[in-house]
Amino acid sequence: MKVHLAAETEQYLSEFEEDSFELSLESEALYYGAIAMFVTSLGKCTYAVLNSYAMRLGITPNNITTQLNWDFDYDPTVISKIAMKITWPELPDSRKKAVARAAHKCTIHTTIKDCVDITVSVNEG
Repeated sequence: MKVHLAAETEQYLSEFEEDSFELSLESEALYYGAIAMFVTSLGKCTYAVLNSYAMRLGITPNNITTQLNWDFDYDPTVISKIAMKITWPELPDSRKKAVARAAHKCTIHTTIKDCVDITVSVNEG
């Protein structure tokens, strides 16, 4: 899997099926810490659900990419919002709403849904 930390609260995930883990940072000032890892785990968990969905549809999930952005609230400091943008070139337009619903079914999403506002958008390419 490739993880690119583009900003303090923005990352891109791709090549989910790769056995290796490749991390890149937009600048040396960025740090891939616990919060970024947590958001990465949400993206990877969502991909697992989409991979299963793809097998049922008979389409390839290999080119899925995910952009994740998050916001904080303070006192106490918590992740308040996560926006997930899924890009799936092979996805038929008619399946975008179904994929957005499926993305909300990953275990991590289901676990944090009551305390973090998670939005999902899906693009076909």
